[in-house]
Amino acid sequence: MTTVETRLEQLEQQLQLIKNQSRRERRIGLSCAVVLGAATLVGFTRAPVLDVIQASRLEILDAEGKISCLLSSTPTGGQLDVWAKGGANIARLSSSESGGDLALWNSAGKPVAGLFANSTGGRVEVTRGDGQIAAYLEATKDGSDFVLTRSGSEETSMQFSVNAARSEGIINHANGKQALRFGMSDKGSAFSVVGDAEKEIAYFGSDAKQAGMFRIAGSDGATMIEGGMSDGGGELFVHETNGAGGCVFGNTAARGGFSEIRNHDGKPAVSFEVQENQGGRVAVRTATGQFAAIMDQGKEESGTVQIYAGATRVAALGGGPTGGLLNLFNMKGKAVVVTGAASDADGGLLSLRNNSGQQTVRAVADPSGEVASYSSDGTRKRVLMAP
Repeated sequence: MTTVETRLEQLEQQLQLIKNQSRRERRIGLSCAVVLGAATLVGFTRAPVLDVIQASRLEILDAEGKISCLLSSTPTGGQLDVWAKGGANIARLSSSESGGDLALWNSAGKPVAGLFANSTGGRVEVTRGDGQIAAYLEATKDGSDFVLTRSGSEETSMQFSVNAARSEGIINHANGKQALRFGMSDKGSAFSVVGDAEKEIAYFGSDAKQAGMFRIAGSDGATMIEGGMSDGGGELFVHETNGAGGCVFGNTAARGGFSEIRNHDGKPAVSFEVQENQGGRVAVRTATGQFAAIMDQGKEESGTVQIYAGATRVAALGGGPTGGLLNLFNMKGKAVVVTGAASDADGGLLSLRNNSGQQTVRAVADPSGEVASYSSDGTRKRVLMAP
């Protein structure tokens, strides 16, 4: 091989080396560029994580640049406001001196609900579209209250209250006056109807002994009818319009029923009852309440009638083994006339006595008719007999 050929071959080899080196340098440069680009991208997408963000006001804007949420501070603490798309402030969570406060508004800006803490606990309010309170539930010092108001006003329509001693409810008329009351306590439970004059006109519930009872009254609150329990059983009272007179129907323990008719002053006028001997008794009284007449079962299942003048019995009519007997008494209570079927003879007997009750005249019908007169000491003086 000539020198020229050798030189050309060497030049060709050098040129090939230069080409190969250039290719390696381009590959290395591209690799470095990729690595640097990746590092740059990682640096931009992974920002440092912050443990605390501090600001006095944080606004979140919608696509139109309007505030949709606002987190801020107030003199009483933090506050979060939320706006609707139309621009109305529809919710607010804030703090107050008593605690937390949550308020909701409609799109017209009227309050519709609220939940907040107060001095006795918590309170929940629901309002109408006009901003007036429709209902609220509130914790009280010793219980809770639930109130519903009437449309068009904030007057209470219905209220339920619960505390340590009792539970009660109230329903009001449209004018705000009470219409119904009901509740319960450790003494029992009751349901009460109140009239337009704010007087109780009906009551159904428990009495002081926790037995059932009812009471019906007039518009002025005067009781007209009432019924309940006594030691002997059920009782029913029917009163006059003044609340005093009327009738009583009931039972006496271990005897049976009784009835009493009263005068305008509430004093008994006529009474019917069962006696201890299980016989009947009817009593008529004077206007002052004293006995005027009594009719009852006497001894041996015989009837008796007694007439009184004031507190003194002046006449008695009864039955016995031999027949009827009539006694007339003076105002000292001494029998002055005794007549009836004789017990020691056949037929009738008439006995006249003085004011001391000593017999002075005695007349009998049988056996042949006899009239005898006596001295004041009871000694027989004269006898008149049939011939």
